[in-house]
Amino acid sequence: MRVPKIGPVQIRDYQRGGPITYDGVQGSYIDIVIDNSKYWALKADDIDVLQAAPNFLDGATKNAAYALRDTIDAYSADVLTAGAGTKLYEDTPFTPPGSLPSGVEDAGFVNLFTEIAQNLDELNVPRIARWVVIPPFVLRGLTHAVIAAGLPNERPIGEGFVTQIAGLDIYVSNNLATKPNGDTLVLAGVREAATHVLQLTKTEALRDVDSFSDLVRGLAVYTTAVLLEPGLITAVVKKPAD
Repeated sequence: MRVPKIGPVQIRDYQRGGPITYDGVQGSYIDIVIDNSKYWALKADDIDVLQAAPNFLDGATKNAAYALRDTIDAYSADVLTAGAGTKLYEDTPFTPPGSLPSGVEDAGFVNLFTEIAQNLDELNVPRIARWVVIPPFVLRGLTHAVIAAGLPNERPIGEGFVTQIAGLDIYVSNNLATKPNGDTLVLAGVREAATHVLQLTKTEALRDVDSFSDLVRGLAVYTTAVLLEPGLITAVVKKPAD
């Protein structure tokens, strides 16, 4: 698969009545090989299905689909982390200054997001569609910071997208790279920095010819590729003691 990588556009002074110079579109193509494939397969005996609770196979199928999605998410996180052009706090992990009486880190976590946004600004990364993926313990500290600061917190925090800070859409994931001591790499960037291709996703049911059983299986063929290294940033964050 070929993905376009567009280069910079030259900006010129304009004079009324003067000639306009047109530049050719600068860019190139990146060849991306879609070479990752994962599958799941389940077999349910008729007797087991009959004696189990309703929707026995349905529930197992949903669990398998979720596990497949989680596997792809972890793969993408690894690719984007490895391809990040800027790596913050590699030697000394980010540790929020101060804490709430309960020991949960406070508004210092907000400083992390503003620093990431500053780095993206200094790299001239577009402000549209910026994002950051954080681990649950950073979300915990951020939530307490919002409450401690008396900011509006009625918006429910759900799976996936949480809120926006410093122009960054904040998401939560358990699949970020983690060091042995629990410190985690936060991953941030802009949409144009990478591409994710899910070329094939299929689920099918069939009957086992050798037994009285139903068979269900699923397949996904996918890849993730970095297109713009300066548009990706990682930051190592110290996990506070519980």
